[in-house]
Amino acid sequence: MIPQSEQQTGWQTGAPIAIIGAGCAGLSLARRLTLDGFKNIQLYGPLSPAATKGHSWGFWAAEGLADQIRLAAHRWPKWQIITEQQKITQSADTAPYCRLDSRTWLNHCLDTINGQVAHLADGRPDQNETLIFDSRPPSVPEGAMLQHFRGIEIKTNNPCFDPETAVLMDFRCDQSRGIHFIYLLPYSPNEALVESTMFSPTPEQDRFYDEAITRYLDAYWTTGGYQIRHQEKGCIPMAFLTPVDKSLLPIGANGGCVRPSSGYAFSFIQRQVDKISQQLATSRQGLSPSSLPRPIRRFDLFLDKIFLRVLRRHPDRAAELFARIAARLTGDEFARFMSGLAEFSTYAKLITAMPTGLFLKALWDEGKERQT
Repeated sequence: MIPQSEQQTGWQTGAPIAIIGAGCAGLSLARRLTLDGFKNIQLYGPLSPAATKGHSWGFWAAEGLADQIRLAAHRWPKWQIITEQQKITQSADTAPYCRLDSRTWLNHCLDTINGQVAHLADGRPDQNETLIFDSRPPSVPEGAMLQHFRGIEIKTNNPCFDPETAVLMDFRCDQSRGIHFIYLLPYSPNEALVESTMFSPTPEQDRFYDEAITRYLDAYWTTGGYQIRHQEKGCIPMAFLTPVDKSLLPIGANGGCVRPSSGYAFSFIQRQVDKISQQLATSRQGLSPSSLPRPIRRFDLFLDKIFLRVLRRHPDRAAELFARIAARLTGDEFARFMSGLAEFSTYAKLITAMPTGLFLKALWDEGKERQT
């Protein structure tokens, strides 16, 4: 919450606030502003399908996420990254990995703003509105790296999963079409979300992911057969995107909240909307696109750009690179790095863990491109 002393001097008594988009970013901002005492908020656009059709949003516990952690359906104190050569298990003392059902979060936001925010599903804000936040998804450049996936929630006949340990990346699957791994979140000894995930410019047909999941479960888990309870799929750009309308205030994916190297977005969205609310509470001038809080540090974005360049050139070494990162860091260091909260000592560990030649070449090429 914003301190009462700041609430007397901030933006609450000013012009209306408009938010385009009723998905994660738009509803999260409307919720945050409502909790902090802002008035005259208008939300535009149809409700996201994620409010009624569940999607799993993953994030690591961190400061400022108390409500999100409380509402998370599952938490894992340990997680693994697995390659053909090694299995790395990390444990977190302070930052467990969390899974939040999109329906839970979006309906929590709707309950919070009920009666406080006007939701106009078919409307558009007046361009004369002083503050217009825009969460519409930006266009993705042709040929951009994508994270595309398809997953199933299953109940197995045999108890075979460790409910204390999430499998973030298991590369023991078909690598012939690009960077490919299995993501497995065990809810109980016989329940789990299992996703086939790829990093490549072109999504595959559904059959590819389904067959990959089937082969993986048959090869590495004694399920005794299973029933599919739910299916989900998605595609996340792993790129540096341009806002839909540069004259508006971009938030969410439109405002740079998707971490390019990983596709994680939820915690960055929450951090961005918190900072927006805090900034509005102490500003009589509001915000401009150039003064909007940055959800991801510049240095993290620079590292992501270099890392993605290496992955594009050497997809066959992706498993090795992710394993090097996990092997070099503690669980809490890894969680803070993935959440954009790493300390300098963590960056030093990461840089020394990477193959020098690959990254120096990528850095050199990045520098040459900037000069042209």
